[in-house]
Amino acid sequence: MEKEYIIEKQHSITLNVTAGQIDSYRELEKTTGTVRVYENGCIGVAGCLGEPDEEALTAQAKEALAFGIQYPCSLEGEAEIIEDHDKEIIPAAELIPVMTDFLKRLGEQCPKMALTNKISLVHGKTEYRNSLGRHLVSSGANLSIALVGQNRGSGNLMDMFFAWQGDDFDADKILAEFKSEYDAFYIPADIESGRWPVVAMPMDLYGRFLQHFIGDLYAAGASLLSGKLGEKVFSDKLTFCDDMNPDSSFESCFFDAEGCAAKDYRPVVIENGVLKALITTKKTAEQYGLPNSGTANAPYDGVPSLGFHGPWLAKTAGSLKELVPGKAVLMMVASGGDATPDGHFATPVQLAYLLEDGKLVGRLPEISVGGNFFDMLGKDYIGTAIDWPFKKVQLCAVTMDVTKN
Repeated sequence: MEKEYIIEKQHSITLNVTAGQIDSYRELEKTTGTVRVYENGCIGVAGCLGEPDEEALTAQAKEALAFGIQYPCSLEGEAEIIEDHDKEIIPAAELIPVMTDFLKRLGEQCPKMALTNKISLVHGKTEYRNSLGRHLVSSGANLSIALVGQNRGSGNLMDMFFAWQGDDFDADKILAEFKSEYDAFYIPADIESGRWPVVAMPMDLYGRFLQHFIGDLYAAGASLLSGKLGEKVFSDKLTFCDDMNPDSSFESCFFDAEGCAAKDYRPVVIENGVLKALITTKKTAEQYGLPNSGTANAPYDGVPSLGFHGPWLAKTAGSLKELVPGKAVLMMVASGGDATPDGHFATPVQLAYLLEDGKLVGRLPEISVGGNFFDMLGKDYIGTAIDWPFKKVQLCAVTMDVTKN
């Protein structure tokens, strides 16, 4: 009988913001424990909330083997990896006064916007052990500022969005960036309908297509990529990974729920245009004869399931100006679009800015953007840069059809 033991701890504080002021505070301390045992091709799982009693959970997991849930026993081998990235960003006791001052300054420099939504501070730690001698520990911290801006008097629920997250806090730098977006919001800009570089965070452009990378759909022939594993399908410039690296994905654990840790903590899906892997668990990988991606998630009291933590694209340009010289569209808020079964994607863009040589020029009227799945990852993929005023934020660029609404 083989065994896995996992314990997760998370401490979070969430501030609710209404009309630019903190109106409520929530603090949450959560600990979960999990034991999974494997015997005769079956898995038994037991989980708990709160500090776990490993022996008691192990006994429960052994009893659960009687349910006969099929799962391969293919534990990762002996290793010891500890990645401790937890640090104090803002002391918990100072979070409210620090953020009260931050919101006051933001309100003074952006007086036309009513600000609402959340600010959260999270510290997390996950430890994994198995009976083959594998011991992994991952910890990190993340501050997230996500504020919805309503242009006073507009009647809209939302007009713009101030967002930032990271493992440090520089109020002056964040306020300067928010101010540049605020100023650009009130400067009308225009662009003719046609083919233009569209710049966005990778998930905003490619999130609709993640289903085509799921191993089950691939094996069933329901993916646009079915039969193409190992083939060069996309642009040479494109390397696409699941980002589990604490340097760029602050809340992610560097290993998956089954104890797999990829090179650079970024499991590769596409490498230089070649489809290298699908999103799998160990069970679906074995079932369909696919390589295991090492991206599984799992509830504390359940069997592993498919997971994807966030896209990471290899950098192709040193700056946004280098990536998209001249005019380009910066897509900030796009909601309501969809993709057809043959891979054509289109979406209305509620908030977009005109970029010129990588700099914000002004706010564009509402537009729509569209493209084809294979082209957006292939011949129309321009590249990726990490050149936002905040470090570690990726922006990718794709040539797309832009239509003024």
